[in-house]
Amino acid sequence: MVMPDSVKLRLMHQPDEKLGYTLVPHYTMTHQTSEFSVSIKINSEGLRDHDYPAKKDPMVYRILVLGDSFTFGVGVNAEESYSKILEAMLNKAPRGKAARTYEVINAGVEGYGTEQEYLYLHQLQLRYEPDLVIVGLHNNDIDDVMKGIPAVFKKQRFKNRFYFISYLRGIQILLTEAFTKEFILENILAIYQDHYSPEFEKARHRTEELLVNIRDFSRSRGAKALVVIIPSCLEIDRAEWEKKGFGHLYTDVFFTRNMGKFSDTFTEYGKSRQLPTLPLLPALRNGSVRPIYFTRDPHWTREGHRIAADSIFTYLTEKRLLSD
Repeated sequence: MVMPDSVKLRLMHQPDEKLGYTLVPHYTMTHQTSEFSVSIKINSEGLRDHDYPAKKDPMVYRILVLGDSFTFGVGVNAEESYSKILEAMLNKAPRGKAARTYEVINAGVEGYGTEQEYLYLHQLQLRYEPDLVIVGLHNNDIDDVMKGIPAVFKKQRFKNRFYFISYLRGIQILLTEAFTKEFILENILAIYQDHYSPEFEKARHRTEELLVNIRDFSRSRGAKALVVIIPSCLEIDRAEWEKKGFGHLYTDVFFTRNMGKFSDTFTEYGKSRQLPTLPLLPALRNGSVRPIYFTRDPHWTREGHRIAADSIFTYLTEKRLLSD
């Protein structure tokens, strides 16, 4: 029996008492769908990246990138993720007399929300000593905060249960082919509605607080922080709605009035709290090369990652966030 890739992805996780789960060190697989075939290799410390020296070189400027599956790079090879494209761009740019090397560490974990990323930063900061922390914020992070971190336990019988549930969840994902209209409106499009439920509003405020906590913790360790707002494919244009089978729900009025709400809300919050915030929506909407999202899978193609990296590079240099 051949194990489906949706199941293999779930088995890439191992239970963690504080974070819910982490990536399994040295895990390798080929993630293949009708739209892509990519290699996934997890390093010895549970990151989709190469291993780094135990001691940071004083001539290295290190950027730690936190996020979910977009940051992890579902659908692209590791070197095609926006973290690694950004690293290549920074090291190719003129660096003056005191030339330093840039390392951009991909700490994205598929399925993580902002609370997990904040706690993960506490673990990673001492090990990697980043000079800058970037947080990739996606609209489903609010839902992740509302649901909370998955609870697991150290006892072996609970670990076995974790893997069994992961296997079943992978099968469920494989078998799920369509969403109901109610599910789309209440979950996928929740952030874009005119009114929020009390639970959603509370989770949104909690997400905002966590972003500030990440900024403050980074600052207390001598690092800067940047929030990068990653839009859903449905924020781009009507064609994306049609590709995902949601065309029957699209209206020009709703799209124009509401589909920039996620980016606008968190951009304005960032300004109000002096938290550097970069919305990627304008760059992705205005890009001339398509496709930037896969047809069935909701993640970026290589071109989407390239646009994201280019936007981050421009922001970092224009805002002088790379200066000491």
